[in-house]
Amino acid sequence: MHLAPKDLDKLVLHQAGVVAQKRYARGLRLNYPEAAALLATQLLEFIRDGESVAAL
Repeated sequence: MHLAPKDLDKLVLHQAGVVAQKRYARGLRLNYPEAAALLATQLLEFIRDGESVAAL
């Protein structure tokens, strides 16, 4: 499968966010890249759900 660079970046970010979410749920402390991926993934999900900027 060939993905555009933009789509590949989104996929990698999503995967990193999922891994970070699982580690956080287990009570592990996240490092900086994991925390950033988790925040970015959550923001993208809020945006997809139609949340306004003020609500974020």
